[in-house]
Amino acid sequence: MFGINNISTFDIILHICCYLLIAGWGLLATFHILGLFYGLYKFHRKPSHSNLKELPGVSIIKPLTGIDANLYENLKTFFNLKYPRYEVLFCVQEHDNELIDLLERLREQYPHVESQLFVVKGNFLIETELDVAEQENDIAEEQGNDLTPLVTRIKNERISLWKRILCCGSHKLLSGDKSSKNGTMDIKNPKIFNMLPAYEKAQYPYILISDSGLMMHENTLYDMVISMTDNVGLVHQMPFTCDRKGFAASVEKVYFGTQHARMYMTINLIGINCVTGMSCLIRKECIDRVGGLRAFGHYIAEDYYIAYEVAKQGWKLRVASTPAQQNSGEYSVSSWTERMIRWCKLRMRLSPLAYLEPLQECFSSAVLAGIVTNYLFEWNALVVAACHILIWFILDYLMLRITQGGPLPFSKFEFAIAWLVREFSSFYIYFKAFTGPSTVNWRGKEYRLGTGTRAEELSTIPLPPPAPSLAESTSSSVSSSVSSSSSTSSSSSSNSSLSVAGPYLLSSSLSTKQPSQIV
Repeated sequence: MFGINNISTFDIILHICCYLLIAGWGLLATFHILGLFYGLYKFHRKPSHSNLKELPGVSIIKPLTGIDANLYENLKTFFNLKYPRYEVLFCVQEHDNELIDLLERLREQYPHVESQLFVVKGNFLIETELDVAEQENDIAEEQGNDLTPLVTRIKNERISLWKRILCCGSHKLLSGDKSSKNGTMDIKNPKIFNMLPAYEKAQYPYILISDSGLMMHENTLYDMVISMTDNVGLVHQMPFTCDRKGFAASVEKVYFGTQHARMYMTINLIGINCVTGMSCLIRKECIDRVGGLRAFGHYIAEDYYIAYEVAKQGWKLRVASTPAQQNSGEYSVSSWTERMIRWCKLRMRLSPLAYLEPLQECFSSAVLAGIVTNYLFEWNALVVAACHILIWFILDYLMLRITQGGPLPFSKFEFAIAWLVREFSSFYIYFKAFTGPSTVNWRGKEYRLGTGTRAEELSTIPLPPPAPSLAESTSSSVSSSVSSSSSTSSSSSSNSSLSVAGPYLLSSSLSTKQPSQIV
C-alpha cells in the first residue's frame, strides 16, 4: 500500500503515536509555564483597600474531629482575623470532652469574637453558646420533620463533551436524586453531617468552610472577600503547607508546592473545575438554591460538586491570592501517601483522564521523551531524558519558591531529596489506587466509592432535622418533654456532655438570662 517509500502501516501508526506523545510532551511544558506565570501573578498579592464597613459578614464553619498538637494554635488564628464582621461556628462530631474544653477555653479568651459550638451525636444535636457572665441550661423544643423537597429545581442543561471528559463525574446528582426520600437525604459524608447544624444557623451571606488542620493569616479572610466580586460565587485557596520540622513535612511541602500547585493553577486558569474544599468562601445563596449542604451529603468529593453547582448557576470560581496553610500536628510520609491514594481514587471517579496521570510525571515522561526522539530523530535518549529531568527539576524549584512567597525552610539538597521521594512515590500511589479496592478510609470510616464519588455500602448517618420557626414549636407535649429534660440537664456544666432522649437541641449560655433559643 505504501510501497513507494517502503513504509509499512505499522510504521505509520508508530509515527502517529510518537507525534502524539511529543504533543503531550509539549502540553506538559505548557502546563509548567502557565502554572509558573499564573502563580507569579496570583500569589501573595497585596489586596486592594476597601471600606471595612461595607464588607459583608462571614460565617466560618470549622468541622473538627479530635485534637492534634497544633490544633489550639491553628484555631487561635481564626480569632485574630483582621475583618470587621465574622462568626466562628465550631462543629464537633461525637462528644469529646477534651476537644470541647479546648474550644471553650478559646472562646473565653476571645469573648469579643462571635462563636458557637455544635456537638453532633447520632440523632442528637447539642449546641453550646458561651459568654462570660453566668450559666444557664435551657432545652429547646422538639424539632419537627422536614417535609421540604431536597431539590425543587430541575436542570435540563446539556454538558459539552470536553467538559465531561476533563472534569465531570455524574452530573445527574442533585436534581431528583433517588437517595432523597420524603424530603430528606441520607447523609453519608461525615464532614457534611458535622457541618449541617452550623450551616443552618449561620447568620451571614458568605460561608467559609475551613478544615480543622488549617491556620489562617490575619489578612487572608479580607483578601478572600475582596476577591468575591459581583460575578464570583466561590473563592478557594490552593492547598499548601506551613513550615514544619521533619522530612515528612518537606515531602508534603514539595508536593503541594510543585506538582499539585502547577496542575491546580493551570487547570483553574483555563476554567476547569478544580476546587479543593479545605478552604472555600461561598455565597450561601448558591448552596441554598439546591437544598443546602444536605444536597451534597451523599458524595465524598462534596467540594467538587459544590463548585460544580456554583458554576452551573453562572457564577465564576476564583483562586485566592494566599494558599491554604495546612498545619496538622500529626504527619508522616506514610499518612501523606495514604492521603494521596485516596485523592487519586476520587479523581478516578470524577474523570477518566486520571488514568493517564502516570504519564505526566517527570520520570515517565522523560523515558518516553528519550525513546520517541531517538526513534524519530535519532537523538541520544539518555541525553534527552537527563535534560528533561534537569529542566523539570529547576521549574519545580521555581514553582515552589513562587508558592512559598519567601525563603524555603530547607536547603536545596533537602529539596532535591524530598523531590526525588515525591517523584518516585507517585508510581506506588498510582499503582495502589488503580489496583486496590474501590474503598477509601476517611475520618475513621471506610467507604465504597460509586460513580461520581457516591458513597456506597455504608451505614446511613441520620440527618438532624432542621430548626422550625418559633411559632411552630408551641405544642404542650413538647413543653412537658422540655420540662422533664431540663431537670436532668440543669446540673451539667457547659463543658460537659449533655445526654438527651430524643431529637432535642440543647442550648447553654453564660450570658444574661434569655428565653430558650430555637436554632
